[in-house]
Amino acid sequence: MTAHTFDEIPPAVTVVSEVNTFAVPPVPTSFALFKAFFLIGLTGFGGVLPWARRMLVERLGWLTNREFAELLPLAQLLPGPNVANIATVLGRQYRGAKGAAIAVFGLYLAPTIITIGVGYAYARWGHAAITARLFAGLMPAATGLVIATVLKLVTSLPRGAASIVLVAGTFIAIAIMKLPLLIVLAVLGPLGTIAMLRRARKE
Repeated sequence: MTAHTFDEIPPAVTVVSEVNTFAVPPVPTSFALFKAFFLIGLTGFGGVLPWARRMLVERLGWLTNREFAELLPLAQLLPGPNVANIATVLGRQYRGAKGAAIAVFGLYLAPTIITIGVGYAYARWGHAAITARLFAGLMPAATGLVIATVLKLVTSLPRGAASIVLVAGTFIAIAIMKLPLLIVLAVLGPLGTIAMLRRARKE
């Protein structure tokens, strides 16, 4: 039997440590939070929500599609813009109050500068015919972005009749009956929670 020295045997602790290092994603730095939401604000023409989902879910992987869909109702329920609320929640989760402030600052920095410049331009050329045609051409693209985001969020919903009923009820209440969003969420939100809890118990 051949004798082995201790140097020839790889320590198991080191292997486990390396596996854990690759399994756990690193926590975003403050600069990473600023950069991500700065790019969201900079590229969010026609609506920031589609770009926020693409950045946070598809590119960075900070949230799964299901987690983003679950975070969105909370952001809608809170006062203020949806994406700003998402930036606040994620920034606070990763880097505390400082991270929340950095994420929101990064989100609004580029749009604020661009909007000020566009405001000056609109005051000078806003009544020109070409400006009206430009805005009319941008409307279908902006609508398409929103519809694409909605379809992606729908795919993350739990399968079942309860989800279909809740989605249809929300659409009817807001789009047709024009009820306030807060009232709709206050009524349908608990119903959705109860339906999901019952489904979880059955499973």
